[in-house]
Amino acid sequence: MALPKDIEKIKKQATVFVIFGATGNLAQKKLFPSMFALDKSDLLPEKLKIIATSRTSHSTQKFQDLTRESVAPNDAKKWQNFSQKIEFIPSDVSENKNLDKITTRLTEIEKEAASCIKVILYLAIAPTIYEDAFKNIGKHKLNFGCLVHKNRSRIVIEKPFGYDFASSQRLNSQIARFFEKEQIFRIDHFLGKGTVQNILAFRFGNEIFEPVLNNDYVDNIQITFTEYGGIEKRGAFYDKTGALRDVVQNHLFQLLAIATMEEPQSFGHEDFRKRRIEIIQSIKKIAKSDAEKFTVRAQYEGYRNEENVDPKSQTETYALVKLFLDNKRWQNVPIYIRTGKKLAGDVASIIYSFKEVKHKVFENFWQNPMPNHITIQIKPAEGIGIRLVAKKPGMTTQLEPVDMEFCYRRSFDIPQLDAYERLLMDVILGDQTLFIGEVGASWKVIDPIREAWDSGKPPLATYKPGSWGPQEADQFMMREGHVWLAPYLTICKI
Repeated sequence: MALPKDIEKIKKQATVFVIFGATGNLAQKKLFPSMFALDKSDLLPEKLKIIATSRTSHSTQKFQDLTRESVAPNDAKKWQNFSQKIEFIPSDVSENKNLDKITTRLTEIEKEAASCIKVILYLAIAPTIYEDAFKNIGKHKLNFGCLVHKNRSRIVIEKPFGYDFASSQRLNSQIARFFEKEQIFRIDHFLGKGTVQNILAFRFGNEIFEPVLNNDYVDNIQITFTEYGGIEKRGAFYDKTGALRDVVQNHLFQLLAIATMEEPQSFGHEDFRKRRIEIIQSIKKIAKSDAEKFTVRAQYEGYRNEENVDPKSQTETYALVKLFLDNKRWQNVPIYIRTGKKLAGDVASIIYSFKEVKHKVFENFWQNPMPNHITIQIKPAEGIGIRLVAKKPGMTTQLEPVDMEFCYRRSFDIPQLDAYERLLMDVILGDQTLFIGEVGASWKVIDPIREAWDSGKPPLATYKPGSWGPQEADQFMMREGHVWLAPYLTICKI
């Protein structure tokens, strides 16, 4: 993890970000706002340049003005200072157009700095054109970064990396032609969130919890990632991707790994990645013929009327998958992961639900089951809650469920970097701890499910926007003998 001395060191290093796809949704809503926030906090290198590039032709001034509208409409003074770091060069990385102009500009910046520059290439582009982008970056030797001294550049790639196992392996082969593994930063912004990292502190820093997080005590685990919004203007991308590829294969598998992994020897990136990969490799594969027993897929009503969506689309906007891990700690513990768009709220959480035993001395315990559970909430606000039972006041011996909860923002009055701010800092520092390594194991789990869904099994259900998903998901849990637990903390709502 970054230390203050590391941050002071990078502030002296001349650094250039080349952002491909700079006019797109990701760059405008995440990257530039995060970089602007880091700049206001004086955390960026003193000699920083940002080369923004996309197929759309803009002058630098026009691009700065457009970006200010989404990043800093009411902060003219701070924006003026930050905008001086940005210049725009139109190019098309997939079609190999004008990349020579970027190479020329990097050489000029290097001469101006009179030292070797650190080059970071950020691919905020459609994953479908990654393969061509890698080839063309290699043709122009942008992978070398510091062009005179041949200092290796770093490349940042967004998810999904491929659309199945075979394509992910092709991309791995292609990127490996030009970049070493220490140059490659596969970003999953969920790993940059404070609570995701605090899961490790909760599990491995508290002796009262870690000994019971296993199959002797835990009945099931529920991992939820829901979004209130729909697909917005991403129809062309989303209709070819779906919830299984867009969220389950990356975000939810990473949360699953952190929630169930063994303690690493250290929090260095090699040890941390090793433990996460061990979990993903231990996920039991679901046979194509068993997809109906282990999964639910659904689409929100009105999805087919969205812009750039096929009117007959069978793409899922909701996915539920039941998984098991083939390891000693979690053997036979069902893990339910669900995600969906246009649901009742923006929530991400992990719930460990504990087993119940019959406590006959209490009047109502077994007639009204009240399982203990631990909720780790990642959004909308970060916090941890524990569901206990307590004796109801009065002369009876009846029990009632009670909650013990805390919010990080209430308990720690310290400003925190958001996910992208944290990860951008780690890229500059060269710290790969919170980035994804090899992705082939996760695609091996996803591929047979995807094949079954593409063949129509299970049938595509529907659900109303603003609900918690399709009735089929609730019926699925009833058949399992479980119920969905509330995936949010009451005191951590925004």
